[in-house]
Amino acid sequence: MSKDRIRDFIDIQFENLEDPIYKIEEDENHVYAIFTEVLSKNVSKEITFKILNDILYLHSVTYGWKPVEKGNANKYFWIELLKTEA
Repeated sequence: MSKDRIRDFIDIQFENLEDPIYKIEEDENHVYAIFTEVLSKNVSKEITFKILNDILYLHSVTYGWKPVEKGNANKYFWIELLKTEA
């Protein structure tokens, strides 16, 4: 169920954009979206999600755990996905 919710979240984020190439992996505590292509560019990005009290959270190294489905909180998804490694 959590995998489907994360896929739905990602699908909404890429609505009207090119579909990313990614896979979903899950362990006992977290779900990982592992991206290999975003906006026609090859990438190697892993984004960690968890669902706690029916709220979807994303982990950002910069911001920590952030809920991402309400208001403009999806910005944390885009910040994490598009930031470049120094």
